[in-house]
Amino acid sequence: MQARVTRFLNVRSGSPEVLPDNNIGNRFFSPGDVIDIAEAVVGEVYKGNSTWYKLVDGAFVWSGAVAVSGEAGTLLNASPYPTWMNDLKIPEIWEFTKGKGVGVGVVDTGINLNNDDLAFNKTDFYLFDKAQSLQDSFGHGTHCAALIGARNLNRKFIGVAPECNLYICKFSESGSLSDSEAIRYAEAIDWCNANKNIHIISISWGGRMKDPLIKDKVEAAVNAAVANNKIVLCAMGDAFQDDDNSKRYPACFDNSIGIGSIPVAGKLFSFINEHLVTIVDGLDIASYRHDNNSLIAMSGTSQSTAIVAGVVALIINKLNFIYTPVQIKKLLRDLSDIRPISGKSLPCLSGEKLLNFFKS
Repeated sequence: MQARVTRFLNVRSGSPEVLPDNNIGNRFFSPGDVIDIAEAVVGEVYKGNSTWYKLVDGAFVWSGAVAVSGEAGTLLNASPYPTWMNDLKIPEIWEFTKGKGVGVGVVDTGINLNNDDLAFNKTDFYLFDKAQSLQDSFGHGTHCAALIGARNLNRKFIGVAPECNLYICKFSESGSLSDSEAIRYAEAIDWCNANKNIHIISISWGGRMKDPLIKDKVEAAVNAAVANNKIVLCAMGDAFQDDDNSKRYPACFDNSIGIGSIPVAGKLFSFINEHLVTIVDGLDIASYRHDNNSLIAMSGTSQSTAIVAGVVALIINKLNFIYTPVQIKKLLRDLSDIRPISGKSLPCLSGEKLLNFFKS
């Protein structure tokens, strides 16, 4: 679809937000230029307007300097929800539940403490080092926690289960763990297991876990949590090619639920093996930053896992908190369609099946 630019307009890269370092080589459009729009998306609120347009080349422009007409005029009434959220029918499912009362432990790098849209339990949390703060200094934890349970204020629709209860389990300060530090997986899972208010443990991390003693301790923590009726959702991990069946842990423990991303040629692949339960979108998913309250797009099975954790929170509420981990794993499989993607038959979570489940 095409539209016409009404005044000088900067082109933004990576995410739909106004940032000094978010220009593409100082590229801009001039009044009268015609642009090709792929879709309308929700981005940073700028001058009271959070609607942005994603261009066919993947860049973003703010809608306030764009006039649409004809066929492109339909974009003015575009959905305020991101594409992945519409695909999973999340807005329609919210008519039945928003995950109220479901506790989700987010095992990650912490959270942005200064974002009112990120409500979490401020007195009940896990810190791998008591000298540290829950404040996320890396960004991964904030991004994933928001996808699970942001309150969706100011028409920024990010969180799948906006009425769930987030419990922050900060087990790392950075984007990696050494082999010896992998024991923190077990410690964080054990903390979640001991918390009677947590129903789901969301882990958007993983590794090879080369030390067999640590690997056994992490698996024992997963098994104990599942035996205590906790749902352990784990990212399968991001691969460099679409035919990699390597195993990452804790996703590939038998009692974990492994979540992958829909493959996108040249951009995103996840490890695919027998432990994969379902896949959802994971490419260019917008969520909150850790250092301010604007949005940033990230990609990977981390984002997919957070999205599914939110979906499971909705499911648990729908089931009136009567469930078993085995039942939830089977349900995620049953609510997925087997689709031919990148030459493979992959289980893709179906929005239609999800919505019908909540209607039943």
